[in-house]
Amino acid sequence: MKNKGRHFFLVLTMALGLVLGIDQVRQQNVVAASSTIESPQTDIAAKAGLAVEVDSGQILAAKNIDTVMPIASLTKMLSLYLVLQAVDQGKLTWNQSVTPTEQEVTLSKNMELSNIPFVGGQSYTVKELFEAGWVYSANAAVMALGDAVSGDQTKFVDAMKAQLKKWGARDYQIVNASGLNNSFLGAARYPDSGADAENQMRARDLAIVAQHLVTDYPEVLKTTALTALPFHGTTYPTWDLLLPGQSAADADLPVDGLKTGTSDLAGECFVGTVKKNGFRIITVVLNASGNSDDLKKRFTATADLMKEVYANWHLVNVFTAKKSSPLLPAQKVTDGKKSQVKVVPSQTVKMLLPKSVSAKQLSLKVEKSKYSQVAAIAKGDQMGSVTMPIVGSGHLTLEQDQNVAVLAAENVEALNWLEKIWRNITNLFK
Repeated sequence: MKNKGRHFFLVLTMALGLVLGIDQVRQQNVVAASSTIESPQTDIAAKAGLAVEVDSGQILAAKNIDTVMPIASLTKMLSLYLVLQAVDQGKLTWNQSVTPTEQEVTLSKNMELSNIPFVGGQSYTVKELFEAGWVYSANAAVMALGDAVSGDQTKFVDAMKAQLKKWGARDYQIVNASGLNNSFLGAARYPDSGADAENQMRARDLAIVAQHLVTDYPEVLKTTALTALPFHGTTYPTWDLLLPGQSAADADLPVDGLKTGTSDLAGECFVGTVKKNGFRIITVVLNASGNSDDLKKRFTATADLMKEVYANWHLVNVFTAKKSSPLLPAQKVTDGKKSQVKVVPSQTVKMLLPKSVSAKQLSLKVEKSKYSQVAAIAKGDQMGSVTMPIVGSGHLTLEQDQNVAVLAAENVEALNWLEKIWRNITNLFK
């Protein structure tokens, strides 16, 4: 009997120690291995390019996207974003008059370049110049807008570079507002920039600029979709031949923008956008491949890329907010009257997956949060998070990788101290 008593005392002491130790347990961040899904093979007929879903920044096709390349008039996407921003902030109004400088008037009459000729001393509205910059890629018009936004060309270029830095772009070279070769700009050249320098960027960063354009100022698509521009008695056609009704248009692709770019160094370039099958994409084609006499090769490359994306990818609903999902296993609970707690996602999550992959095939693991996994747990408490799987090349920026909070779907009461002792005693003999 004495031995039995000692044995019971020993067991009780050990159990109490376990209880005290368990009460200190807090499950910290545990790295989960999310699945990686390969992208379908997609051809891009250009030296560099990509396709990206606008809302998420998910990259759907990629080729040399981190190679810095000349971008010509694709520059105007950034310049005209700053104009939209200035109007939004009340620094400019659409009806505000702008008088181009003498140098800008002279440049505007160089019809070997994309230009709408100005009349010396005449003023034009911000809206007129803005539409001229988009539809006909008018170089002098964009320069005049730069003066209106920042006061002069140097300050405007500084503002362009500051905006790129804010967005996390890197390795870019921005030397003017229009995208022209510096040799055309004379005294308007940015200080200390090369006589023949041109703007250069990565395809990835061009996509970031375009993404901000269509998400921050979606009304821009009304302008980029214009196929002709009446301007003081003359009508100028769009350079975007993929727009409906134009010579490179495709009936299956309701393209509504964005911007062309051409120079000897840059070759034929185009950033396009289209919405179909419930999601919008942006495509970037830099220095399109093909015959040098083929003026439609950038549009052919873009249309082929867009078609492949919509043929290969589908939008799936992975989670519905606060609804149970077979992809989220119940989480273990310490010192609770239940050993597990059911969990639900905090938000609805949709993502693009290759058509060969369904949401049910995703392999997800809950990363334990810094919050306690020890009862008591209340319904709605955060139990951790799920990092959505990486698909192909991931996202334009790391910040766009998606983490979804996981919440307790029910209450779990805590054990009282006697129940804790009894549970730990019984666990010793399991």
